[in-house]
Amino acid sequence: MPPLPRLQDLIRAEGPIPFAVFMEEALYGEAGYYSREDLPIGEDGDYVTGATLSPLFGRVTARLLGRLDGALGKTSAEMFEAGYGSGLHLENVVAVLVEKAMGRRVRAWDRVARSVPAGVERVGSLEGIGEGEIQGLIFSYELFDALPVHRLVGRADGTVGELWVDLDEAGAFVWREGEVSDPKLLDLLRSPDAPLQPGQVADLSPGWGPLYRELARRLGRGLLVTCDYGFERKRLLDPRIRANGTLACYTRQRVHRNPFVKVGEQDLTAHIDFTTLLQAGEAEGLKTVALTRQALWLTACGLFEELQGADAATRQGAMALLDGEGMGEEIRVLVQAKGIETDGLFEPGVLGQ
Repeated sequence: MPPLPRLQDLIRAEGPIPFAVFMEEALYGEAGYYSREDLPIGEDGDYVTGATLSPLFGRVTARLLGRLDGALGKTSAEMFEAGYGSGLHLENVVAVLVEKAMGRRVRAWDRVARSVPAGVERVGSLEGIGEGEIQGLIFSYELFDALPVHRLVGRADGTVGELWVDLDEAGAFVWREGEVSDPKLLDLLRSPDAPLQPGQVADLSPGWGPLYRELARRLGRGLLVTCDYGFERKRLLDPRIRANGTLACYTRQRVHRNPFVKVGEQDLTAHIDFTTLLQAGEAEGLKTVALTRQALWLTACGLFEELQGADAATRQGAMALLDGEGMGEEIRVLVQAKGIETDGLFEPGVLGQ
C-alpha cells in the first residue's frame, strides 16, 4: 500500500500524528520516496547534489583520502560514506582510486538498502562497524536533513506546542496544533538566545544528535565530514528570518512548502541544527576543525588542483559547485577530527586554520 492511504488509515485509527511520523512514512515507508532503487536525483530529477553537478566533488574527496594517508602515518586511509543515496559520489571516488591505483577500503551505509558501485562494500547497519574501527574518512552529504522532524510552535503564553497531522471531513491532511508529543523535544530548543516567538515554527529532529554520535563513535582516527543544509542553532531559530520553520518539499527542481501533496513522490527536508552535531561530536572526543561552506571546503581540499588543464565542461561544473548564490554558499560542511594532526591536510588559510 502506498504511503498516502496508509497514513490516512493510521490517523483514522489512532487520531492525529506528529509530523515526524508522517515524514518517516512518506520518505522511508513501503513505497516511500527513498525506498525506490532509482532515486530521482540530478538535473533530470527532483533535486541536485554536489555529486550530480560534477564528478569533481568525488575527485576532491579522493584527493583528501590521499592526504589523510600522511596524517595517519600509513598509506591506506579508508572511507565510509553514511547515506550514499544513488551512489554517484562513491562511484566518482572509486573511479579516481582505480585511476591512480590508490588501493584502499571503501564502505557505505544507508537507511534504505540499495546497490552500491563496484569496489564499495555495503554495510547493512551501523552496528556492523565496531567503535573506533574506521581509520580515515567518515563522510555524509545531505543525510541529516532527511531525518524526520517535529514541528514545534511558540505560543503567546511562552510555552511550546506542536503541529500534528490530522484529517479533515473530506479525508485531506491538515495541521492541528496540540501539545508536544514528547517533553524531551523541548531539549532541542536549548538556546536562551533564540526562544520561539508566538507563532514561530521550528522544524527539529531528535534523530540528529544520536545518529551523529553513532558515526563519531566509529571513527578511530581521521575525519568526520558532514555536508548539509543548516545553520548553528541561534541562526537556525532566528524568528526574523525563519518564523515559519525550514520544512521544504522538492519535486522536478521546484521547491514548495506543502508536504500533503504527492505524498511519497516528493522529497521532504528541513535544515539541520549544526550546534547539535558539533556538540555531539565533541562529547565523543572529536575536535572541531571547521564549520564552513561547501565552496571553501572544496577549495581547501584541492579543487583548483583538479582544474589544472581541465576542459570547459569541467570548469563549468566547478563553478556550479562553488556558486556563491547556490550550493557553494548554502551547503555547510562540519569537519571534526580525531587522533590526527590536521596541519597540512588543507590548503593554507582557507578553513581559517
